[in-house]
Amino acid sequence: MTQAAAAGAVLILSVLTAATAWVQGVPTAAGMLLLGLGYGFVLQRTRLCFASAFYGNRELLRGILIGLAVASMGSALIIGLGWNRAPRIPFGLHTLVGSALFGFCMPFAGGCMTGTLYRLGTGQPKSLAAFLGILVGNGLGAAWVWPATERLLERGWRVYLPDLVGLLPATLLNLAILTVLLLRVGFPSRQLLPSLPYRGSVLKQPWPPWAGGLAFALLFIGQFAYHSALGVQLPIARFVLWAAGQVESGVRELAWVRYWGMRIPALDPGFHLDAGLILGALVGALAAGEFMGFWPWQVREVLVGFLGGVGMGIAAWIAVGCNISGFFSAAATLRVDGWIYAFGLYLGARTGLKAAGFLVSRGLL
Repeated sequence: MTQAAAAGAVLILSVLTAATAWVQGVPTAAGMLLLGLGYGFVLQRTRLCFASAFYGNRELLRGILIGLAVASMGSALIIGLGWNRAPRIPFGLHTLVGSALFGFCMPFAGGCMTGTLYRLGTGQPKSLAAFLGILVGNGLGAAWVWPATERLLERGWRVYLPDLVGLLPATLLNLAILTVLLLRVGFPSRQLLPSLPYRGSVLKQPWPPWAGGLAFALLFIGQFAYHSALGVQLPIARFVLWAAGQVESGVRELAWVRYWGMRIPALDPGFHLDAGLILGALVGALAAGEFMGFWPWQVREVLVGFLGGVGMGIAAWIAVGCNISGFFSAAATLRVDGWIYAFGLYLGARTGLKAAGFLVSRGLL
């Protein structure tokens, strides 16, 4: 079977799975699986990785900022119509420290949380190792980090800007920040529209990052109106705790589990979204003939990726979020903590990149 045929088979099976969930009375899971397919396909086609953007890739950063601007306007409309609301999560020093640690680990893991998931779908061995590390890090974070984070949350600020100044002023402030950042990043000299892939090459040629940011934002708006803001870390954490709970009863006594409870993956909409994201990236990679088949394996690279993933998994429990839930979704829904997370993520990513470069120059990586 060719990779193109395999792409069609994966897509058909995924859609049939969503249809089955719908028929079985789980429409939310079906919808989230389809949204995940869209996210994964867009990320794979555009290589829209937050880690690369924060390392200094202006094209990717521009795409993310454009996506944030569109997502902010869509979220404000949804909030204004009363269709959904942003969560009020306390933020403070733990947000900055956790996001900086998350950013520091990204160069070692080979990407951010969504970058790891979509590259996992393309069959990259280091991303598989990083994903396994993220699973381990989530287990360690739930057991040892969360009790301390929970105490910090009690002392954190629960401030939501639209509650203070109103929805329209908060939206305009968010857009002003994004405009300043876009001006700082700069615009490409060539026209944007000619950079779109031709109809015959949509499945073969990479899409421009600005188109990826726009498509990502439209999917985000649809999800926020339908169910919730995008989050990929929490479903992974719930899956890890559920799986660990099947073999170790003590997991049910963890503070986080006692408060939030266990959730079976099959009934967790977020789990279906994450699975769909990986499958969507797989479809994109197969359609373009880019699936790597998790080969070749380089022991040192895989080990570094695993340890980087462990660090990101732990950091997400400190900051209470990853690059998506902590930054993109938070900023898009007009939460102040999203920009605090972005600042820490930037500092951590730049520091981690220098540290990785130093270790490479010394032959240690």
